[in-house]
Amino acid sequence: MRLRYAIILLLILIAQASAEQTWDLSILRVNLYPPDAEVQQGQPLMITIYVGNNEGSQFSGAVSVSLYVDGFLKSREDWYIGNLSIGSIPIPPGGYRTIVTNLETSTLTIGVHELRVEISPKGYTDPNKDDNSYSINFVIVPLVNPFIEADSEVLQGKEFDVKVQIPNPRSEPLEGIKVRLFVNGSEVGTKESYVPPRMISAVKFSYKPLNVGTILLDALITRDDQPMGRASLSVTVKPSCDLLIERVQLSERIFAGEPISGKLMLKNMGLSASRVNVTFFIDGEAVESKSIDFIDPGEGKELEFNLDVALGMGSHTMTFKLIPLDADDLNPSDNEYSFSFRIIPVPISLSARSSGSDIYVNLTNLADLLTNVEVSLLRNGSEVTRFNATLEAGSSKLIPIRGLDPGNYTIAVYSHGSIVSSTEVSVEGGMKPESPFWLLAVVPIAAALVYYMLTRRKRRAWPSS
Repeated sequence: MRLRYAIILLLILIAQASAEQTWDLSILRVNLYPPDAEVQQGQPLMITIYVGNNEGSQFSGAVSVSLYVDGFLKSREDWYIGNLSIGSIPIPPGGYRTIVTNLETSTLTIGVHELRVEISPKGYTDPNKDDNSYSINFVIVPLVNPFIEADSEVLQGKEFDVKVQIPNPRSEPLEGIKVRLFVNGSEVGTKESYVPPRMISAVKFSYKPLNVGTILLDALITRDDQPMGRASLSVTVKPSCDLLIERVQLSERIFAGEPISGKLMLKNMGLSASRVNVTFFIDGEAVESKSIDFIDPGEGKELEFNLDVALGMGSHTMTFKLIPLDADDLNPSDNEYSFSFRIIPVPISLSARSSGSDIYVNLTNLADLLTNVEVSLLRNGSEVTRFNATLEAGSSKLIPIRGLDPGNYTIAVYSHGSIVSSTEVSVEGGMKPESPFWLLAVVPIAAALVYYMLTRRKRRAWPSS
């Protein structure tokens, strides 16, 4: 009986001694794989823990390993070292053994995270717990690496395409993928996608920017509401306008030598103000340019023009071309406007009469501008003489042609090379009074003279009383 009690007491003492056993272990370092501590979301992060023995004898026992991510416990497991585990080697005095474990990353967000590894006693007490933990950072990278394709510069108010390319380097397809597009932080669309193994799928969006500046495009790839990848791209939005020629006003009649005058009504239907350069073309040749100050969106401005160009008679084509100076035009096809007009000769009224061997030509300018004309005198189809005449606006001029032979004559008036009027007149020859009305003055005078002579003679014949 006494022996039994002695054995029980010995076992109790051994148990107490074991319960009070201490051992100084530490974490020397922690290595992560991949070596750059970047792991794709959903792929395991391999962790190698170097456990050191700071005692003077070898260690065999159990160690509890806890993994914390950003302060939250993610896993805890017990590891048996030395005699407690088949095939495990005890930790020699002053030496170390490695523990290799994995961390599940499917629930972790993309970005940088802090990993803290802790070892805690299992059946022993560590007198120095300060070296029982180790912290290291790692990065969760997208499972897929999407990229965005879009023009680097786009126009305000014009829709452009955004393509989100999703590569899948894995041997299994990516199913249930959602692509969300954000512009400056605001979501503008969501589309689903399927990416076959080792292929690239493109998801296309369209967007119309209304403001000038830089916009940031963000594409977020998710599956089951978990982010899988992200891509960003900056795009510059240039100012735009939409100019058009709303109305053209031109003189109804344009005489040869007269300046071409009129008015243009321009309007900006775009989103940004711009100055405008207007170039005038006649028959394809630029003749003048004018600049207009800023035309605000939705506003219009009137431009008066007066083109002093020498044009021949007949039809001509005038073209107006608008060039915005501070913005790009959304619809440049309506920045040109063409129309046809005619140059007509200055109307000249012509009359002529003959007197003896002279012809008197009377020219009247019926237009309201000064003009130069040529007068040609022909006899039997041959030109006798030609001379120039300048007529003020609305004025008349009497031009004598003297010393002509008897015959029939044609008088033709030319303006800028085109005949505008003609008439015929005959010259009979010899002295011919300019007017029969001279007799009204000569006859009374002759009668008075005869009367005077007769009365004078009679006075001389009468006797004195």
